Amino acid sequence: MLRGTRDDDGAAVVTLIKSTDRSVEIETPKKKPNETHHAKQAPEMLFVVLAAGSILSAIGFSALQEWVFKIPGFSYGGWMTFITYLTYAVCGWVETAVTRNTQRHGQLRDYALVSVLAMGGAYFTNWALEYLNYTTRIVFKSCRVLPVMGFRTLVVGQRYTTQQYFAGVFLVCGMALFTMGDAEGLPTFSGAGVALISLALICDALTANLEERQFFRIPQPCSHAEVMLFLSTFAAAESFVVLVVSGEIWDAVQHSMRHTETVPSICAFSVLGYVTVCLILLIIKNFGATNAEIVKSLRKVFQVAVSFTLFPKAFSIKYVLGGLLVVGSLFWLQRAGKRTTHHSHSEVMDTAMPLIECVSNRITTDRLPGAASTVTRAVQGEKDEERP
Repeated sequence: MLRGTRDDDGAAVVTLIKSTDRSVEIETPKKKPNETHHAKQAPEMLFVVLAAGSILSAIGFSALQEWVFKIPGFSYGGWMTFITYLTYAVCGWVETAVTRNTQRHGQLRDYALVSVLAMGGAYFTNWALEYLNYTTRIVFKSCRVLPVMGFRTLVVGQRYTTQQYFAGVFLVCGMALFTMGDAEGLPTFSGAGVALISLALICDALTANLEERQFFRIPQPCSHAEVMLFLSTFAAAESFVVLVVSGEIWDAVQHSMRHTETVPSICAFSVLGYVTVCLILLIIKNFGATNAEIVKSLRKVFQVAVSFTLFPKAFSIKYVLGGLLVVGSLFWLQRAGKRTTHHSHSEVMDTAMPLIECVSNRITTDRLPGAASTVTRAVQGEKDEERP
């Protein structure tokens, strides 16, 4: 029989009690104070490294992407979509090769279907940047919760609280106010840009729901690398077809030959986007989705700040007021969701670690009922952040 005690110095002492009256004490090595201090510092340092890496890579992603649109004569959103998805496919292939997770669990038919929506969302987003500032793109992409709420209300019949509906209304007002800032200072502004970015949000919302159902809520969930590999491969092929049919490819290739920095820059920000997704998923796995959301919020602030710093724009107070209204509305939505759906998607705050393992095929959905749907919202939300 074993009995554990501690001596005066805090060292663990294990006493082995035999059937006789005699006992033997075995003293285990005690932890030194500096060892305990280093043990506490290790996770903190890991979080700082992951958070800093995520923010820096996201800033690099947005800065390079906006810079490409500043290249004289560049207006080829379809060309950018094709190269970006081609790069994502290569990154997914490299990750599957490194992790040796080469077994496919998703159906090729499903990948082909979902990739149409994913490609459409990226295509509309890049097209919209011909009429909108890049900062407006960041703000709109942060508000994809609106089409998600709309689809769940119309299709699933889900009910939301009065607070959530009011927060949604204020969110729309914030987006409208921010867009009015574009209308004042951007010569190329057009309502077509707002329509295109809105279509992109709808495509993103549909993509997220279909990815969750077809690739993660299955007996053997797909890995993140697998989804990126096959989805991006199909999306690249589909965007290439669109390029050829529309005739954009010929002008785009000639432009890239004149401006040789175009294609390497697109490939570079695509790799940074892929790295950003991976780092955020590591934060979710090791430190929970709450900390990941904090990092993502900081990231958006830095992206907007860097955009205004590197690429000066006509300043308008509507940018400030609209941005504050958007941030406040998103925070209000999140708080209202926590209070009313404690056991729904906000549950990811407490279950991020085992759920990420579920998506990574370390455990099955049978052992964690509902795990796939919960973690996928965290994973998919991050993937959508860095869509081209």
